[in-house]
Amino acid sequence: MARKGEIMQFSVGDKVVHPHRGPGRIIDVERQQFLEELKRYYVIDMPTRSLTVRIPVRRVDEVGLRLAMTREKVARVLDILHARPSLLPTDHKERQENVREKIYMANPIPMAEAVRDLTWRGRSAHLTKTDSELLKLVQDFLAAEMALASDTEVSEANETIELALTDNMNAMVERERRERERTDPA
Repeated sequence: MARKGEIMQFSVGDKVVHPHRGPGRIIDVERQQFLEELKRYYVIDMPTRSLTVRIPVRRVDEVGLRLAMTREKVARVLDILHARPSLLPTDHKERQENVREKIYMANPIPMAEAVRDLTWRGRSAHLTKTDSELLKLVQDFLAAEMALASDTEVSEANETIELALTDNMNAMVERERRERERTDPA
């Protein structure tokens, strides 16, 4: 990790995440002459988006480019998906702002929380069209990074997310049923 005032340095082959474009792998460091100055760019292949992005080496911190999660972090993300959901605000504007903040962090832990919490809300209440779009956006981003971290396909990462969510939601429904039976004996 770069110290304060130091620019984060990456190498060819590093798995990285652009906060707005998603995960990819650095495939080259190009040098280009621009207005009598030699500039270096990280060339990032983002196969899930069919993009190649060039980021000036001097702007990586400003852009927010970071290393992709590790396999260990994938396990932590799955733990988050299995955890008890947090209740989201009932006001749709407040709820969506809350979720957008987690998405814009481009950090896998808050994104996993957003996926889990929106999924639960969809099971227990109503998701607006915007809620559903946000859920798809954040789950796709999370799955793409998980796939990159574990060297799998995005579809496989999505299946892993769906399985974790289904297991969690079924367990939540069962806990609620048992709680109702305990407090309201028939």
